[in-house]
Amino acid sequence: MADAYPQVVHSFEIDSELSHSQLLTFPKFVREHMTFGSIPGIRMSDMEYLVGSGGHYVEFKSGPERGTYQCVVRMYLERPMKVEIMSSMGRDEGFEKQLHNVLLMVIQFFEEEARKSTLYLAFVPGSPKTAGVRKGRSIFRAIFSGNMMNLFLLSILFGFLIYSIMVSLHLRLYAPLVMIALMLGLVLSAGRLVAWRSPWRINSSSREVVLVQHQVPEGMLAKYITDYRDKIKAAKERAYALFEANPKAVSADMMTDIFKEVGLPADKNDFLVRRIDVYGIVERVAAKFNISIPAIIVSQDGRPNAAATGFTKRLGTMIITMGLLVQLDEDEVEVVVGHELSHLRSGDPIALFSLVIAEYLARVYLYQQYIAAFWPLYLLFVFWAIFFFGKFLESRADLEAALVLRKPKVMAESLKKIGFRRLVLEERFLEPGGSRLGEWLRMDPHPPLYFRILRLEQLDLENPPKHPLLSSIKAVTSGFVNSRHVP
Repeated sequence: MADAYPQVVHSFEIDSELSHSQLLTFPKFVREHMTFGSIPGIRMSDMEYLVGSGGHYVEFKSGPERGTYQCVVRMYLERPMKVEIMSSMGRDEGFEKQLHNVLLMVIQFFEEEARKSTLYLAFVPGSPKTAGVRKGRSIFRAIFSGNMMNLFLLSILFGFLIYSIMVSLHLRLYAPLVMIALMLGLVLSAGRLVAWRSPWRINSSSREVVLVQHQVPEGMLAKYITDYRDKIKAAKERAYALFEANPKAVSADMMTDIFKEVGLPADKNDFLVRRIDVYGIVERVAAKFNISIPAIIVSQDGRPNAAATGFTKRLGTMIITMGLLVQLDEDEVEVVVGHELSHLRSGDPIALFSLVIAEYLARVYLYQQYIAAFWPLYLLFVFWAIFFFGKFLESRADLEAALVLRKPKVMAESLKKIGFRRLVLEERFLEPGGSRLGEWLRMDPHPPLYFRILRLEQLDLENPPKHPLLSSIKAVTSGFVNSRHVP
């Protein structure tokens, strides 16, 4: 096919979290799970799997669903995946953008499937407890996350409970004071509660996460872990000791040798080993935001996410999930960290705390008696209103991170990766149009993903908004009002 369209008119790269041997299974995945030709907006046909001087690649004919433009697309099965568009008709930038989005989503589904057959081992040199094989999630991290929205909404429910108890004790007058004291204590200690007893602490002396990905036979991960649990534990402990003594020794070859020594089947092509300087990432971003480096915790949660919690900049704690480190490259992790540090720098937890306290005091002292008959509906409205207020803060954090780090396109790419399933299955990102009002009405402090991505992609760094918060309030309000008819 390449002989028919010898001219490369455009190329781009898509990073992948997978090992070389996993990438070689991409054509099999496409044949079994995808139907080229039925993807909205894109024609795809005649896919072939080939090997050339540049390595293994797939090639297929493509073009926009409506139009006469034709090309051949070649994807190299390497990290990162290089994509070349070859055509005698020149470039079609609209098609190129659509093709990039389509391939990104296909690769995300491919990686999601590959994780079902991937063993992940991770540890922090300098933190011996991380050498063990165990998983755990903290309830504190589920509550004290992001801009602490979960905590503040939970406090509203506590407010009703405390008020009822105090009234029954004939202490109605003191109920608001007890409630405010409880909330203040929780938000001031949120960062410390998150870090409580966690061995996955990142600091200047233990700054890296070593991440090992090992491909096991398809569909055999659960059996592999059950049958080889003791050997896997021994391999991780041995790897920790070796990497602790010589951090530069991190490699797929070394992991292959370690697995063989403990009696595990191993091929170096089935390993991907990475050292991620988490402290360095947060340090660089904090310097650009001109704030002190917060406490840093790595959560063993497999979902890609990050959160900055804490009432002030000095009491802040940055939580980065293992899923984020697995699925994003360092530039993408950096912009996600920038988004979270924007919350701390701008005092978003204080803003939310003040909003919740103001609502509570107004309800108790001004109109408690007027909402007694329909307080469940009132509570639902208050929750939604606070979530909508959160959309202003989240949108501003997107904008500030993009402006400070100068990487709006990278941030848009990270959002596509993190939310690819919602984008494809719920928000029709590949086939926009129609009403999007339901997405704005969700109990979610974040604006819809399509809105966040398009805003970042359209951001002009040469003519940035002068007031990020005011610009974000205007954009979110406009997006909500016009959501019934999104082109």
